[in-house]
Amino acid sequence: MDTIPNNPLRYRGYHTNKTPQPDRFLAEVGRGTAGGEYQRRFWHPVAYLSELGKVPLRVRALGEDLVVYKDGNGTVGCLTLHCCHRNTSLEYGLIQEHGLKCCYHGRVFDADGTMLDIPGEPNAEHMKRTLSQGAYPTTVFEGIVFIYMGPPDRVPVFPILDRFNLKGISVHPGGRFAFDCNWLQIKENSMDPIHTYTLHMVPQTRGYQQFSDEFGIVPLFIWTETPAGCMYLGVRHVHDNIWVRSTDTYGANLHMISSIIETGSERKTATAPFLSMWTLPVDDENSINFYLSHVRDGDPMPAEKRREIESFGQYKDDRPYAERQWIPGDYDAMSSQGAINPHSTETLGTQDRGVVMFRRYVSEGIEAVQAGRDPKGFFLRQEDVAPTFANDYVVPASEAGGNPDDPNVQRAYAEKLAKQYLQQQAPMTGWPK
Repeated sequence: MDTIPNNPLRYRGYHTNKTPQPDRFLAEVGRGTAGGEYQRRFWHPVAYLSELGKVPLRVRALGEDLVVYKDGNGTVGCLTLHCCHRNTSLEYGLIQEHGLKCCYHGRVFDADGTMLDIPGEPNAEHMKRTLSQGAYPTTVFEGIVFIYMGPPDRVPVFPILDRFNLKGISVHPGGRFAFDCNWLQIKENSMDPIHTYTLHMVPQTRGYQQFSDEFGIVPLFIWTETPAGCMYLGVRHVHDNIWVRSTDTYGANLHMISSIIETGSERKTATAPFLSMWTLPVDDENSINFYLSHVRDGDPMPAEKRREIESFGQYKDDRPYAERQWIPGDYDAMSSQGAINPHSTETLGTQDRGVVMFRRYVSEGIEAVQAGRDPKGFFLRQEDVAPTFANDYVVPASEAGGNPDDPNVQRAYAEKLAKQYLQQQAPMTGWPK
């Protein structure tokens, strides 16, 4: 082969860093790590209520092995996996009318970890007063079981968001989508909206319709922080309208989107929510998405079709590998970055500002916890819970204030709308209650 011409940008494989290191400060979730302490300031999903039956459900969250169960009284409990007596796994425990009984020697634990019974132990009453099983507070919301793994003397309220109780919209628990990668690369995807123009348009070119065709129009994006997270707004000129789509993150583990079949043809200032999705960091290299579907009364889309487009490309075994190569989805794009995406090898551009913003948001949250402060998205009272901002805002193109195809006009309009959302009226404020 002839000598390669002297262009330093060609055939760079030999000079590429072969041993990149992940940003563990942001990625780690284990007990005692900086990121793990941050994660432990938020409620995390661990199961759907429908998964709790006659035997305990073994789960893993933030690097800890646990069991979740519902006793005969309907109380949902979450205990550390190994019995405090002789370390037998409580996944083999016997669910009682009240509490969970270890299969080995019969100790019975309440949902808070206190002992209800120690069969055959003469010193039982003293032991009940001085010993307990590890346990975490639980709450059940719309069919999803959440646990709080942080300091028990400062437990935040589970935030009932403004999009959860809207007139004419029902909420349904979704599926369990497992990812073999770190939580951060899943969550920051929601602040990486240019991927919808590329990744989510692949199906349209290869025989499958998931998103509407209008997502194939490149929007102008802006990003901003919100009282509880981050938000982007994307502006498109479609059907003689200005369509501004917004998506937001909330706390450490939640993001919300509006409909993926929106076309921008129907004018409106608020749209029905579509998905609310929590990401559970199982450990540093595995995650699970739990979600709620928001369905408007009279929605013409059949439930099975809705579930199909929600789950397409969202987990490893949704289709054979060859099909996933031909039409990749979110799972393939995110998990293929590696178990923990090494940021040092990325080459970011201006469209990655949302990713940078989200990483900075997480970093500042970690630093707040290290300094003894509450991170953004942590609320002790329901009345302090911040609004959400995922929406489709569609108005006549004449309201753009200039040429609706001019990027400067689009940017100014997006900035004006973001200011309106943050300072005057969040999108769901105007929805009928």
